[in-house]
Amino acid sequence: MSRMVIVMIVASILAIYLTILNVKYPLIGIDVVENKNGDIIVNDIYEFGWAEKQNIHVNDQVLKVDGEPPLSHFTVRKYKTIEQAKTITIQRENQIQMLTVDYRSNGAKQWLYYIALPAVFFLFTVSLSIFLLRLWPHDKAATVLIYFLLLIGLCYISASLSAKYALFGRQMFNGIFLILPAVFLHFVHHYFEKEKKLWFTNKIIFSLYGFNFVMFVVSLMSLSFRSISEAEVLLTTFFINMVIILALLGKGLVYLKKDEQQNTVKGLFFAIGLSVAPFILFYSLPVLIIGKWVLPAELTVTSLFVLPSVFLYLICTDRLFQLQFSINHFVYYAFLSLLPSFLVTLLYIKFVNEARGLVELALLFLLIYVINILALYLKGCFDRTLRTKLYVQKDFYQESIYRIGEALKKQKNMQEVIQCLEKEVSELLAIEELAFVQPAIKNMQAPFQCDEKEWMKLTKKMDRKPLSIGKIIENKRLFAVFVGSFRQGPLLLIGKKKHPIPFTAEQTDWLSTIVYYTSITIENMAKVEDLIKELDNLKESRNSIWLTRLIFQWSEKERRKLSIDLHDTILQDLIVLKRKVESLRVQNMRMDEMKKQLSDIEEEIVDIIDLTREICHELRPPFLSQIGLKEAIVQLIQRFQLRANIKVEWNVHLLAKLEEEQELAIYRIIQELLNNALKHSQASYIKLTLETRNEEIQLHYMDNGIGMDMKTLRQDHRKLGLFGIKERVQGLGGTYKMTSQLGEGLDIRISIPL
Repeated sequence: MSRMVIVMIVASILAIYLTILNVKYPLIGIDVVENKNGDIIVNDIYEFGWAEKQNIHVNDQVLKVDGEPPLSHFTVRKYKTIEQAKTITIQRENQIQMLTVDYRSNGAKQWLYYIALPAVFFLFTVSLSIFLLRLWPHDKAATVLIYFLLLIGLCYISASLSAKYALFGRQMFNGIFLILPAVFLHFVHHYFEKEKKLWFTNKIIFSLYGFNFVMFVVSLMSLSFRSISEAEVLLTTFFINMVIILALLGKGLVYLKKDEQQNTVKGLFFAIGLSVAPFILFYSLPVLIIGKWVLPAELTVTSLFVLPSVFLYLICTDRLFQLQFSINHFVYYAFLSLLPSFLVTLLYIKFVNEARGLVELALLFLLIYVINILALYLKGCFDRTLRTKLYVQKDFYQESIYRIGEALKKQKNMQEVIQCLEKEVSELLAIEELAFVQPAIKNMQAPFQCDEKEWMKLTKKMDRKPLSIGKIIENKRLFAVFVGSFRQGPLLLIGKKKHPIPFTAEQTDWLSTIVYYTSITIENMAKVEDLIKELDNLKESRNSIWLTRLIFQWSEKERRKLSIDLHDTILQDLIVLKRKVESLRVQNMRMDEMKKQLSDIEEEIVDIIDLTREICHELRPPFLSQIGLKEAIVQLIQRFQLRANIKVEWNVHLLAKLEEEQELAIYRIIQELLNNALKHSQASYIKLTLETRNEEIQLHYMDNGIGMDMKTLRQDHRKLGLFGIKERVQGLGGTYKMTSQLGEGLDIRISIPL
């Protein structure tokens, strides 16, 4: 069981425990003061509390709490409020009344704001956390985001207990409330560090952690001071944190001004700003400035639902991490409908003066939720069928350019590219017929049935005007677009519109752009085909200027790499040793001190010798022809085990004599497999078998590492070494088979004919 799964289980257990405590104690909502006579008097009634519906008035005297004098109850004595009580005895003038605390009065509001909403929010954050964990189990940014989501879910639930002055829930809320901004900033740092587009250092994060910890300690001590309250400490600290976060995100918007990652920063800015703005503007700042909130915290914190919703949107639109699959429309609409359904239900409870039970409110929410999902689904259907007639076509064209750009990258030949363009044009424009033609313009026949006069006029226009890529020529219902000149000749896109209405400026720009993209794609495919043919010809021809230049370029690249390695390692170490030797000449020291320094220098020289030998091993296997392949592999494995804490079980059993080229290839393959295991696999065990059988050299490699997704292998630059192995094996006429799954290690089988 992974660490993150354990964290989720612990968070869920805490959430269940906190919810049980919430159910156990309704919010009473009575603030009291002690008068000159020592009597406990009602000072304020909270509108969401149980007392608000009990005909309890300000200035009523509290005689007993749970059958005891009021000051014997810890919330009265410590916080000047009545909470976690079962019975309360009130006196007004000469009337004495004992009231039993339960959920019957004002229960619907309490169940909604203190139990239902926090529980649903926590389920939302846990669901999103599981989603993140399944897709990116080893991503640091995703891990920190999961911590953030779980903490904010627990914070929402514990806030209800904090209002009821339950000690465990209150301290948990205070701690999480203060640490959340720093955790969010930690996530932002990890994410953009991975993208190599970071604009602030981690010193800011750790400073924020330290500052918030100090303020948490101050909040614990605030009860001992009359001049400052616990709420003031928490709200002031939270406000400072939010100013820092929004300022850093604002700086990020400027720093990434011309970068596509700016959209991610905008999304994060929007998520944080919209989720905390109601709480800060209508509760936090008013309490700090005038001592009274404008809207109660119960209402303002419901905007927290925006936060995971925006995270989900950013993930689904590939602006935060990269999804490797498409999300089902119904699931997507279901997630999007949660927030508006809750908001509409809350507005109904707040402004419609009708008494409703909890069951009726739940049914109302479900009804609104289903209506929202249906509305989104119908909108998607109408968008697909009526998009050519909608006035907001600009957005569709922008999305289309991005969509066809992504689609063209996946096409393998010219025919697929043409089909991709045809599909996109047919979907967005009101087109009746569409065809691609390649003959010359003169005497060209219409590829589909149309008015002959219109067709003749269109061909005359094409004949008169010089054709450039993306150039659109129209004649009533007919239009032509020049895609480009290729090996097969000029390629034209001919279409017939449903209505004789000229294209708008936006439609013209869009069509020209996607045709230009298509032309570039086809040209690149042709160049790749030419390159492959030239490489095939090189196999038959020994002399090639192109090949000679390529070999020299590779040679210079390797020399440059070797130069950097020598400069950054051996040369620097030698310079340090030279300075140490020079210092020995001028220093007066005892013989034992000099011997010690000389011994240290000798050890460093031995290290440099080992490093030099290691570089030589990388450049050329050690005495492969003298000591043999088996002994060279043994030395390679021994050096590997000195660098890595990975157990290697190996078996080399070679009966036949191998050619020098085969020995070198086998050595390099094993070297690359071990390097890959050290850098990427996170394995603790490797099994390596090399033997000759059935006139073949058979190599079997297996590890228990993290494995990989075979579907995304070609998109992962870290696996280029494995592709190099495949090319090397195929160059020797061998076969290469690799199988792997995430979390299930790597298995590679190689066969090379003798």
